[in-house]
Amino acid sequence: MAKTPRVTADNLGGWILRCNPDVYDLPGEVEKGETKVWSWLVAKSYRTELMGTGQRVLLWVGGPASAAWTAGVWGVGYVTGQAEVWVGDFEGLSEYWLDEERATRLKWTVPLNIDILPIPVSVHEIRAIPELAGMELFRAQQMSNPIYISPEEMAALETRLGPWPEYPGDAPLEITLGDTGAAFGDPLANAVVEGVAMNAVLAHYEERGWSVSDVSDRKCGWDVTCTAPGRGELHLEVKGISGTTLRFLLTANEYRTAAADSAWRLVAVTDALGTRPAITELTAAEVMAGSRPMTYQYCPTVHE
Repeated sequence: MAKTPRVTADNLGGWILRCNPDVYDLPGEVEKGETKVWSWLVAKSYRTELMGTGQRVLLWVGGPASAAWTAGVWGVGYVTGQAEVWVGDFEGLSEYWLDEERATRLKWTVPLNIDILPIPVSVHEIRAIPELAGMELFRAQQMSNPIYISPEEMAALETRLGPWPEYPGDAPLEITLGDTGAAFGDPLANAVVEGVAMNAVLAHYEERGWSVSDVSDRKCGWDVTCTAPGRGELHLEVKGISGTTLRFLLTANEYRTAAADSAWRLVAVTDALGTRPAITELTAAEVMAGSRPMTYQYCPTVHE
């Protein structure tokens, strides 16, 4: 049987990202109501470097015939950016990760926008399409993510999967201000991300022996106060980030507090809605050193 040629931009039809439910319980997550996948693990290779914005991608769930779930295509969508190195530990990962060793083996994630299908398309339906019998997915059972799809195979897949969803476009750089502070993009989506991040941070610091208090409604320049005997007090500003890039906005009040408060820390949760959320704590000095002004506001002076 023919081997896969070296993958290039010219001979690429799309990618398959395979999920092993013994490692990551995607069926359980979908059963709880999840409808999107925002990132996935990939092996570091020349293929990883080739992955880029706008490329089509399938999410494949494997498993034996006796499994409680349907093996086959569970989601369709797009790659939305370049793969990045992930830095974190197992404690900060989603509850649906079941295997610590395999969860932390791969250190690269790729950003995605994948829609979970209402009903998976089974492996038997895919194998029944003649043009797909020789897919790399079936030929190379041990191949690491990402798995190659040729243009011809992608066209054959569309005969069963239907028209591909429209590419959602790049993430907006619109800056919004709300009760939770400043952020990029849609304020309703930001509120969901911030809520998930807040819960993750509260649990993270409680597990490490701190007493935590949510003070985000007091506009004091941070969101969480942490106290512990012998360790003093921490003032945590929490930032939820849907992507895997550590990028966020600060309000003027947050920036002033960082400059004046030695107990202030910024705690960011990247990939907050994805499969591999990570918690990063930054000192005030680190945040201020890495911050750059993005815009200015004109306010007319009022003379008495």
